[in-house]
Amino acid sequence: MQKALGVLGGMGPLASANFITQLVENTKANEDQDHLRIYLDCNSQIPNRPAAILENGADPTLFMCESIKKLTSIGAEVIVMPCITAHAFYDKIASSATVPFLYMPEIVAKACMDNFPKGTAGVLSTVATAKLRILLNPMDSLNLPYITPEEDEQNEITRLINVVKMNGDMAQVAKDFSKVLDAMMERGASYFVLGCTELPVIAKCFTWEYMFIDTTLELAKASILACGGEVIASPKNVE
Repeated sequence: MQKALGVLGGMGPLASANFITQLVENTKANEDQDHLRIYLDCNSQIPNRPAAILENGADPTLFMCESIKKLTSIGAEVIVMPCITAHAFYDKIASSATVPFLYMPEIVAKACMDNFPKGTAGVLSTVATAKLRILLNPMDSLNLPYITPEEDEQNEITRLINVVKMNGDMAQVAKDFSKVLDAMMERGASYFVLGCTELPVIAKCFTWEYMFIDTTLELAKASILACGGEVIASPKNVE
């Protein structure tokens, strides 16, 4: 029997909606009843995570713990959090979970190893995620090579993430995003880790020649398996 999934969402709302879509699109199902039961708490009032990390802003942990308790109280048996920067607070809030709570950065690093064992990742993320090495530490543990954005590129990624949150012009976002990717490829990146869950929203809007690790997709697949579902098989990326 499948377990019910609890999604600690709202960080941001569009990224949470994309995660739910990825869950449905990647579950092998012959009928409605083959899909997971999903509880989503899309609490957009959770204080800004980068501001809490970089600017001594409001602490989001109480909000996150409240969300976890709500999700488990209504039946969630596995918890996930489709926001990578929020995993800076994972250790503080994990004790609120009386059920398994998946750790997204390790899932992403394993996906890099499985899909691009000989590649060099261009790791794209928020400034806070980069500063705390939320993705880089798990990649280091697996000896995965990577490069990170230069300061001007990081500033542009931050801007684009905010444009997505504001439902901005996605066509212009895609053009600006591709400039950053091209520059990083010239420095040696062979694929890109979309290390903020707003970035897969950009990647899904257009057809790209770049190769990506879609972090939202990888969390969705891990969630399906953790809950006893079956993932639709897809071909591995070719380097």
